[in-house]
Amino acid sequence: MEDTSRQWVVPAAAYGAVAVFFAFSARMELRRYPVAAVAAASIYVCLLLLFALFLAPGFRVSHRWLAARLHGARPAAICVGLFLAPYLAYASGVGDFRWTAFVKLLLFVAAPFFLYELLPVRSPDRMHWQDLLALIWLALPIFSGQIRGVWNVPVNLDFMARLLLVAVGAWSFLLWRGLESSGYEFSFSPAVIWDAAVHFTQFAGIAIPLGFAMRFIGWNPRWRGLWAFSFDLATIFVFIAVSEELYFRGILQNLLEKTWHSRLGAQAAASVLFGLSHIRHAPFPNWRYVVLASVAGWFYGSAYRRHRSLMASATMHALVDTLWRTWLTLPRP
Repeated sequence: MEDTSRQWVVPAAAYGAVAVFFAFSARMELRRYPVAAVAAASIYVCLLLLFALFLAPGFRVSHRWLAARLHGARPAAICVGLFLAPYLAYASGVGDFRWTAFVKLLLFVAAPFFLYELLPVRSPDRMHWQDLLALIWLALPIFSGQIRGVWNVPVNLDFMARLLLVAVGAWSFLLWRGLESSGYEFSFSPAVIWDAAVHFTQFAGIAIPLGFAMRFIGWNPRWRGLWAFSFDLATIFVFIAVSEELYFRGILQNLLEKTWHSRLGAQAAASVLFGLSHIRHAPFPNWRYVVLASVAGWFYGSAYRRHRSLMASATMHALVDTLWRTWLTLPRP
């Protein structure tokens, strides 16, 4: 009992650190968008609830605890309720409850949970039609923009949707489906940091000259200080890198590798699909972005594959995006 209790210290400390960090950052942001105290508190509570769902599958002790209990229609219904709670907390405080948004969230969350509960996969180590259906279901609202416009006070809070996206994907595939070796574990080690650094260096050696040659990047420094850089790195890691790495490496590359029995083939396919997911960026179709993102996806996949850690690929991903935004984005015409 004592050993089990100690295992909960790490996820509790991580959650506390996240809560403090985003309390401080929220305080700074709300100076730009002043809202009433009740509204600010409800937004923060919503964020904390989403982070709890986001982090829960990412620690061994909480992952095991949840996986042992998530069986049956009743737990699936309870899980759906848990995922709707953040929106209800937000809406009750800011007065922005809308049935259309509520129903969108209900369907978005419930479909993959009940899909794997009612129609479980026969062999978890291979890709099945249920997996393709779940991936399409979770991707379509993102690319069509349907997941936007749910959290609108004081401005569009797109990061809430990103947290929800990661949490639904992690709970669907890792807990309800039982996908293994996804690497969705918030654990950093010297090996993980080394993997991120080595593959970042290799990628930079190719991407920087290629990016300049394609006129996709240019020297355009926008350094705003160490705090701003660190804040950008942390938020990109949480809201962008982890979500994209979970879907393209932890789920897609992982399942394709087990199905095709080819590490390089799965990595190549996931990289190309990752690149194509950026085609909608202006100017459409943005083939330069597709090419650079595909190259990046290959190195993200290599960083992930070495120790099966999304923390390696997500750390590299966040570093690439942060350095690009800080020094290498093309000036606007």
